[in-house]
Amino acid sequence: MKTLPLILMTLASFTARSALAHTGLTETVPADRALIAAAPVDVRLTFSAPVRLTAFSIQKDDEKKQSLGPLPTETTAEFSVALPSTLVDGHYVVTWRAMSEDTHIMSGEFMFAVGSEGSHDMHMNHTETSGGEHHNDHGAAH
Repeated sequence: MKTLPLILMTLASFTARSALAHTGLTETVPADRALIAAAPVDVRLTFSAPVRLTAFSIQKDDEKKQSLGPLPTETTAEFSVALPSTLVDGHYVVTWRAMSEDTHIMSGEFMFAVGSEGSHDMHMNHTETSGGEHHNDHGAAH
C-alpha cells in the first residue's frame, strides 16, 4: 500500500502547519469601524485560541486613553470587558494586548463610533487599517 505513507506525510504536514499558526483576534463587538446608535455596555473580543488579556484601554477622539479593568484573569478565547457608563457620542479606539498559551504577545486596536450616522465621519482619521493587529515575538520559541 503505497498510499498509506503519502497519507501519513500529508497529515504530518497539516499538523506541523497548524502548530506554527499563531493565535489571532477573529471578532470584536462592536465590529471594527462600526457606527452604533447607543454606547455599548461592554466590548467583546474573540480569539482563535485561548489567550490571557494583559491590557485593555479605550480612547475617545483626542482625549486621554483610559485603561479598563479589572481584566479577566482566566485564559480563554472570548472576553467581555465592561465599558464606562459615561460613553457619549464620538469616535472611540479600543487598544488591547494579549498573550497566547505559547507566550506569543500580540496587540491591536479597533475603532467604533457612537451616535447618529449624520453626525459622524466614519472615515475616522487614523493610521491603522481595519482589524489592525500587531504581533510581537518577545523571544518566544515557535
